Amino acid sequence: MKLTVLGLGLVSPAGASARDHVFFPRAGAPPPPPSPFIGPDGRRIDARHCPWIRPSQADAGRLLALARGAVAEALAALPGGDAAGIPRFVVTPAPRPGLPEGALSELARALGPAAQRFTGAAGAFAALARIAELLAGGAGGAGGAALLVGVDSYAGVDALAERRRRPESPWLLAPPPPSEGAGALLVASAEQASRWGVAAVGEIVASRHAPGRATDEDDEPVDAAAMTALLRSLPADAGSIQAVFGQGRVGALRCREWQFTTARCAERLSPTYFDRCLEAEIGELGAAAGVMGLACAFATLRHGAAPAEAGRSFVAWAISRDGTRGIALGAAPRTGAGKVAAGAEGALPVMTPLSGAVIARGVEREAFVPPPVEAEEPGDEAWLEEGAGEVGAAAAIAAASIAAATVAAANDVAPALPELPRESAPAPLVRLDARRVTEVTLAGFYASVVDHCAELVAALARDRVEGRRSWLPETEARMLRQIDAIVAAGPRALIEVAAFWERWMDDAWKSFAGAISLTAFAGDDALAAIHRAAHLLPQDAEDHAIAVAEALALVERPGLAGLARALSASAHPIARAAGVNLRSMRGELPVEALGAALADEHDAVVRAGIWGCERLSPAQRARFVEHLRRLSGEASPAVAWSAARVLVIGGEVELVRDEALCARLGPYATELFALAGEPGDWPRLESLLGRHRATRGALSAVARFGCPASAGWMIQRLDDETLADDAAEALRTLFGPVVEEARELEAGAWREAIAAQRLDPRARYRGGRALSIAVAAEECASGRLSRVAVEARVDELRARLRLPDAVDVSGFWARAEANLAALLKVARSRG
Repeated sequence: MKLTVLGLGLVSPAGASARDHVFFPRAGAPPPPPSPFIGPDGRRIDARHCPWIRPSQADAGRLLALARGAVAEALAALPGGDAAGIPRFVVTPAPRPGLPEGALSELARALGPAAQRFTGAAGAFAALARIAELLAGGAGGAGGAALLVGVDSYAGVDALAERRRRPESPWLLAPPPPSEGAGALLVASAEQASRWGVAAVGEIVASRHAPGRATDEDDEPVDAAAMTALLRSLPADAGSIQAVFGQGRVGALRCREWQFTTARCAERLSPTYFDRCLEAEIGELGAAAGVMGLACAFATLRHGAAPAEAGRSFVAWAISRDGTRGIALGAAPRTGAGKVAAGAEGALPVMTPLSGAVIARGVEREAFVPPPVEAEEPGDEAWLEEGAGEVGAAAAIAAASIAAATVAAANDVAPALPELPRESAPAPLVRLDARRVTEVTLAGFYASVVDHCAELVAALARDRVEGRRSWLPETEARMLRQIDAIVAAGPRALIEVAAFWERWMDDAWKSFAGAISLTAFAGDDALAAIHRAAHLLPQDAEDHAIAVAEALALVERPGLAGLARALSASAHPIARAAGVNLRSMRGELPVEALGAALADEHDAVVRAGIWGCERLSPAQRARFVEHLRRLSGEASPAVAWSAARVLVIGGEVELVRDEALCARLGPYATELFALAGEPGDWPRLESLLGRHRATRGALSAVARFGCPASAGWMIQRLDDETLADDAAEALRTLFGPVVEEARELEAGAWREAIAAQRLDPRARYRGGRALSIAVAAEECASGRLSRVAVEARVDELRARLRLPDAVDVSGFWARAEANLAALLKVARSRG
């Protein structure tokens, strides 16, 4: 037996295509829509449904709509879409309330006049065996092809009521919520695939099915004898099985059946096999589980969402409600292998997941066209002038309306209420609340996926900066999965991302999300969307300029250098600042452009230029030292601090004792003491702190300054509810975790613990130990600190060790960790 798989189709609440089922569940998108089904107690019943298909439809009509979506996608692989003469094999549920035998027969005929029907999830494997027999005997339609379709839905009143009459035991593993879906596989002989010139998605090598002892209708003990025999009967020449797609997390019966089977057949399975359970991700699929599991397996492997070796050999399995077991052995080429030449008919688009970097992927989509600029509406004065003559008439009309309403209310006598029933009718097990039905088009569904994932990208971007560095690998992997889902979210995905960014112009993290998501789309229009959005940002939004530049610096794609040049030459100050910052981060900012940035009239651009100076070699930076000194003495506090920081790290540590500079910098001056101060400088620092409101940054700087005498000032901040957590963190930084977590906001606990340490007031401390290069390096390497905290300590090490070269820890984790490790190696060698 060998069936070549040419086309796939999947439809469920997770999406309307096979690609959706690869990328959306990995990203946890979309969130399930609220269920419109209500139980007798008035509470919502957790049931998943495709929101673009109204849940008020009858079960048979709903199944047909689901199946047609999957069939259309699977047949799209054919050259010219010619599906005439291909026989259909349809897998449906057994007859049940709301789905009588007649309705199921009509469903099969609607999908194909001579369709053969099979029952239950394992019916898919019986159908595959039948298809193999027909194709081997030359009886298949279209010269040797067949279409396998599986469909089921629990998103109906009758189906849910029937399930509630059979409640699950509270002592057993809870099954996934009821859901719905359809899957389709277009299979053919190798000869027919060659004649059509269609690229193979993979092949099915064997299919087996057999009745088992335990079913969903009885309480027979699970012995897994049937599934064990089926797995052992599969051909062994394919080697160890590298991946499994089944129902291993769907209720106690299926979970135990597979566990016992794998225990007995361990020699057939790779010890590290890849396992995916689609129903655990999107809900229980009933009779559709077998076909959908197979289609999900091929889609997952084709799009590279599984280990590369998993495609060599995998199994898909399912168990019907009547206890029939089914299993199939398949194989899929590595991603990109077997792909037909560009432009060949039948080539399925392949999109692979991001890994370690953001690159641009080409997908079928609509082009982004900037909307026309809207004309400005008249101001308040114009509206007042236009409406001044109408005020009197409007008042008269309003008075007449009130009088008429008063008369009508006085004569309003409601008819008598209907007589109450003598007996209360029993509440139905399940009812559909029409008020809770949400109308969503398929385009609206994809837009919700984009919004959901872009929100998460923004949140994860914040976690990259403010969360612990030890969390970074998982945080960045999650962020890349969200970007994958955005790119896969339908033909309008790029347009929806641009709209998302424009709706959130007041949130810098959303700007990061919009910029990095747009760069994941191939095409010049994606860069045009970024250019447009950057020019819509508020002119005082420096944090947006930083976020956009950092997002774009994480991306590897053509055209980015041109976008950076265009932004740096913009008349919009925030776009210009983003462009200068991006070009310097990429090492593409000429010295002349850097000089122009330092002379810019906008502070955000000047600060971007100062950071560009820091990234230069020491020899190139020397020509701008005088300019930096002038900025530190004349510019605004933020610009002056940025310039002073570069100078102090470069060796001008005497700036910490420049009283005029410290007065000009205000709260920013606390960082100078952390970089180059000594314990004897505490009185000056205390005087500075007394003149300004305490901030989170000031607490961090004082803690890193390391003087035990500063304990009193930090302990006082524990009474400020907005700074209490930051004060506790600052005290831990200076004195170590000497107070248990439950009492870390108690001033008395800290005073007792600090007094017990008996620290030398003439020394500097970090974590309760004397501050040294080795202690600071150990702190950076611990993984406990956020990126913001690590960057501050990197500045300390560079200032203390006179290391002029910039150390970038803003990139993706692997690169940032390598840069940090190189710095710490030098620090330890000198410490």
